[in-house]
Amino acid sequence: MRGRPFVDTNVLVYAITGPGPDSGKARRARELLRGGTVCLSTQVLGEFYNAATSPRRAVPLTHEEAVLWLQVWKRHDVRAITQIHVDLALEVRERCQIGYYDALIVASARLAGSAVLYSEDLNHGQDYGSIRVENPFRKD
Repeated sequence: MRGRPFVDTNVLVYAITGPGPDSGKARRARELLRGGTVCLSTQVLGEFYNAATSPRRAVPLTHEEAVLWLQVWKRHDVRAITQIHVDLALEVRERCQIGYYDALIVASARLAGSAVLYSEDLNHGQDYGSIRVENPFRKD
């Protein structure tokens, strides 16, 4: 497999989830993130902060708690978003008819050299050129 797998925001959010109906997803997310073997983008970090501190969340993190988690996530291979990412995302959005921010995740995974994108938000098994989406929480 080329490069490290790329993770979408939902993997990080599930990783901080405690006991409850999503505990299986939380366990799986932590397995994926163990050992710093994945790649993510600055977009994913920003989306994590926004989702984790959202007042719509059952138990939102405080700013300080979210910042501590960001320090943990930054131990992984974090890629910055550049103009090249934006241009590629616009092409992917148009060609694949997906939302811009999802296309930016796909573009970031491609430019990071990943072959696999772990995401619950995109279609499991979908092929976006050199990127294949896998839903790590799917029960086959």
